[in-house]
Amino acid sequence: MAASPSKKDAGAARQRKPHNASKAKAKAKDKQKKSPQTSHTNKSASGGPFGVTHDDNDEIELAQTPTAAGTPTERDGPIADAACAKKALLSHQQLEASKPGRVKRRRWFISGIIIGVAAAVTGILYANPTQSVHINHMHRVLGEFDVASLLPESLVPEDFIRDVSKLLSLDTVGPGTAANYTTGDFQPALTLAKEEGLKKKHNVILVPGIISSGLESWSTADCSRPYFRQRLWGTSTMFKAILLDKECWVKHMMLDKKTGLDPPGIKLRAAKGLDAADYFITGYWIWGKAIENLAVLGYDSSDMTLASYDWRLSYADLERRDQYFSVLQSQIEVALSASGKKTVLVPHSMGSQVIQYFMKWVESPQGGNGGADWCNRHIEAVVNLAGTPLGVPKTLSSLLSGEQRETVQPLANYLLDHFMNRNELARIFRSWTGLASLLPKGGNAIWGDLSGAPDDPDPEEAQGTNADGLEMVSYGAQIRFDSDSGVNRISNQTMEEALGLLYRVLDHDAQRLLKRDYSYGVFRTQAEMDANKDDHRVWTNPLQNQLPNAPNMTIYCLYGHGATTERAYYYAADDVAVESLHEEFGTPALRIDKRHRAHLKNVDIGIINGEGDGTVPLLSLGYMCADGWRKPLFNPHGVRIVTREFVHNPSAAFKDIRGGAGASDHINILGNHDVTADILRVVSGNGHKVEDQFNSNIRKYSSRVKIP
Repeated sequence: MAASPSKKDAGAARQRKPHNASKAKAKAKDKQKKSPQTSHTNKSASGGPFGVTHDDNDEIELAQTPTAAGTPTERDGPIADAACAKKALLSHQQLEASKPGRVKRRRWFISGIIIGVAAAVTGILYANPTQSVHINHMHRVLGEFDVASLLPESLVPEDFIRDVSKLLSLDTVGPGTAANYTTGDFQPALTLAKEEGLKKKHNVILVPGIISSGLESWSTADCSRPYFRQRLWGTSTMFKAILLDKECWVKHMMLDKKTGLDPPGIKLRAAKGLDAADYFITGYWIWGKAIENLAVLGYDSSDMTLASYDWRLSYADLERRDQYFSVLQSQIEVALSASGKKTVLVPHSMGSQVIQYFMKWVESPQGGNGGADWCNRHIEAVVNLAGTPLGVPKTLSSLLSGEQRETVQPLANYLLDHFMNRNELARIFRSWTGLASLLPKGGNAIWGDLSGAPDDPDPEEAQGTNADGLEMVSYGAQIRFDSDSGVNRISNQTMEEALGLLYRVLDHDAQRLLKRDYSYGVFRTQAEMDANKDDHRVWTNPLQNQLPNAPNMTIYCLYGHGATTERAYYYAADDVAVESLHEEFGTPALRIDKRHRAHLKNVDIGIINGEGDGTVPLLSLGYMCADGWRKPLFNPHGVRIVTREFVHNPSAAFKDIRGGAGASDHINILGNHDVTADILRVVSGNGHKVEDQFNSNIRKYSSRVKIP
């Protein structure tokens, strides 16, 4: 048996510990100073403290976590030395007593997420110096977190910040390097201003889509106080609230089930100004590039505004609570009076339906009472970017089962998917009465029936005669059930039946609000149009209302295609009968059936994919523009319609993580150079140069739609 150390030896050892700790820290600093580049490279290659590895192809994958919380390994380099030095200052008993094990595990989990996201983004962008601005933005976002409160005891915050800073700070701005950056390059406006002489002419109002406008808290009670005038949707505050204060965040984001408005004691409002939706979070642009390009033509905040709104609300409640449409009407009228120029409205995504509603509201005696020719006198053009006139099928899955694979805001989607279950998401989604405006419109006439759909693949491809021999599933059944899906007495559902199924599973309050605010059908006669023209429920449905009496106005439809897009679904449940699908508290009894179906080419984890821009199917993007609005029933006064299609052609991720100038998927179309060029021509008074451009199958699909 080994002899026990004497008390004198133990005391001497205690006296040596601070000296050894200082020596370890000094050694770590000296090691970094001598070979910072080598140290950085080794950490990336080995996994190190950031938990990632790089292979020869620059791909990134998560490495295993450290052996135990507070136990650095030899590969941890300087951070391990510093951590060990700090650990030497505390006794084992003090270290264990300082924080419960449960808290330590939670901190490791949260800090691992932050480090993992930062390292993944950085790894993708590292190979391209032109993306350093995004990396620097991410660095600042990380800096907003209280790192010390998230990290485990064994990891020194100063060392963590230093190493993350070194990884993220790839800024090489200096003489002759500015021209390499893609963000803030003001293209294509600089080129067009020089070559085509474009200058500002019309007033411009940008209208964002769903979840694009930042929402800030004006509540002063309970948990709201720390977030006063901070954004609980958008910016890093949202991420911190979800990570560390989820219950309070959910309380703010949900609307009241009875009224569809703010819950008692809660007040969340849309942020105002151009920065309400220029960036979703630092470094992730939405309208930022469009604003830069418009500025080149001479626009500023006096003649270019962003009409942000609380996208959670139904459109009727937007006016009832915020007077949104009254303010928009007044703004356009004042601009015409002051400048003598009409306004160009540029909505994106759900913003196209907001403007569709506005054009009917402003004419109607039940709304703005502007008269039948108000739009003709005040609006030069509406430039719909990736518009959603006929809705989005993924809205159905969000409301039906609390499931979504959102592509508009990947960062928000990551947090919602990983920190909330389907029950929580369904409760939140179902409280947002504005979301229901995106449910598909037109029923089976647009989306097909069990015999097929207008946008189905050609028969020979659907039967498995394509090159790989795989079958293609028809889109006519919006919801499909396999024989062993666990759902009793429910057959495959067409779009109309699927909407009926959704109505049955909603609680009574959600059913009431849905019927109060929206209509999803089709009118086929002028008599139906006339009888319902002042019913606000049809103002968001272009198949149940007519374009305004504005023969001098132009509607442009600019959208991308060629990206895999959700079109229909396989569903399942656990031995659920029809009678038990309805649950008063909205708990989803159905779920997407994610089983692998190797024999089906267009099915992925229960999602039947089709054509579109990654979020909105081609039918919704293009039918009204290519066909519907070119018919007298829906456009009796001859509003000029121009359709412009753009093939999604993104650059490699290592060149630009957002896809570059050729990307035309749902959100990144806002940075597409060709799309931006069309916007600039319209606002400068050169819209006559912008003409139809078709390169998809939309006209073939439209010819199959059974609407006169």
